Amino acid sequence: MLLVIDVGNSNTSLGVYRDDELIAHWRLTTNPARTVDEYGVHARNLFELAQLDFKAIDAIAIASVDPGRPSSSRGRPPGRP
Repeated sequence: MLLVIDVGNSNTSLGVYRDDELIAHWRLTTNPARTVDEYGVHARNLFELAQLDFKAIDAIAIASVDPGRPSSSRGRPPGRP
């Protein structure tokens, strides 16, 4: 599955694709003070509510309106080596 993340000035949108099908999507408030761990907790909770296996993500695509913005999203995906 592919996790897509669009970091906007006001909202961060998340989507999960299985092949070409969008199977889940959510919107979070973009908050520069939020850490990568906090985003990871939110993502895991959303996956659980949608009954999706977070470990089934094998690729991530990130887009941002501000190249300097995704500093809190840098690093490894939660639960990945």
